[in-house]
Amino acid sequence: MTRPDETILSRLENKALHYLGRYASTTGRLEQVLTRFAHRKLADEDPDRLAVLIRQKVDDCVRRGYVDDQLYAEQKTASLRNQGSSRIGIRRKLFMAGIGNALIDDAISSHDEDEGDDAETVAAIIYARRRRLGPFARQDNLKDGWKDRHLGSLARAGFSISVARFVLNFDDPASAEDWLNNPMSR
Repeated sequence: MTRPDETILSRLENKALHYLGRYASTTGRLEQVLTRFAHRKLADEDPDRLAVLIRQKVDDCVRRGYVDDQLYAEQKTASLRNQGSSRIGIRRKLFMAGIGNALIDDAISSHDEDEGDDAETVAAIIYARRRRLGPFARQDNLKDGWKDRHLGSLARAGFSISVARFVLNFDDPASAEDWLNNPMSR
């Protein structure tokens, strides 16, 4: 069955607006959502024609300002940094959301410019506090080899060995928090 382009575009727009009303998205993610929708609900249509109409609808959403990859990357970078994510972790999540490498680099570098040279260390301390690693660990839970395990956890999260060692060398949570809250003492 062949439906008119206007009918298909109308259905795609309804789906796009419903999705974008609920979630912040990227152009790549919106295209995936619309493609899945088309495969489910418009399976009897020509796939090449659907691909063109989906691309047209995504471009329309970008033109209207419903989707902005740069703004998404900047906001997601700030959010992930505040949660204690490393550069590598942020890069991985943004790439999986469909953001291009150039936008990822811009978002990370502009956020880290605002934070200064210690942005990665600040994120590592936040991560350690959230995961109760190093100085934030309960002292009665520290068994033999705890430092290697905590170092491994920080490394798997994408932090360099030097940053991980720096974080693990704090004696107690108060000294780590003091370093975190006093940028002038760094």
